[in-house]
Amino acid sequence: MSTVITRATERDVLNALHARYAKASQGIGIRFAVAEHVRSEASFDARRVCDFMAQDLWLTGGLDLHGHEVKTSRSDWLRELADPSKAGTFKRYCDRWWLVVSDKSIVRPDELPAGWGLMVLNDGVLRAAKGAPKLTPELLPPTFRAALLRATAKTSARRGFTDYPVSVR
Repeated sequence: MSTVITRATERDVLNALHARYAKASQGIGIRFAVAEHVRSEASFDARRVCDFMAQDLWLTGGLDLHGHEVKTSRSDWLRELADPSKAGTFKRYCDRWWLVVSDKSIVRPDELPAGWGLMVLNDGVLRAAKGAPKLTPELLPPTFRAALLRATAKTSARRGFTDYPVSVR
């Protein structure tokens, strides 16, 4: 009997990111507002897309904005390294920046740029292989803020969220 090896897709990694950031507390409510495929600006000619962003909504978490670049192949990662301006478009607004890979072989230990954390998918669960350091973000310009909020609304609608998970009085 042969073993079939299936590679994780971007959707698999995005689903694992949703699971990682799906934290709630009865008293406080949801911990993170998340968005997939955030455009660099709120216009149709935006040229860059961030794969996943998570805004911490709790003061105890520092209200950090986490940006994530998802890679499911080594060749895609090497293209990313060749053009650092792509990640720079979004990283400059984030408190923490992560490379999220579907397999640890995608990135070599000496390749992770300064200021990047690393998450690796293992058996469907993301684990931090290297923590993302605290960055000093720039203020969000209105056009990027609008793009982020639009992506958050689209992500929530796609995932079927219609009610706040904690009753609000």
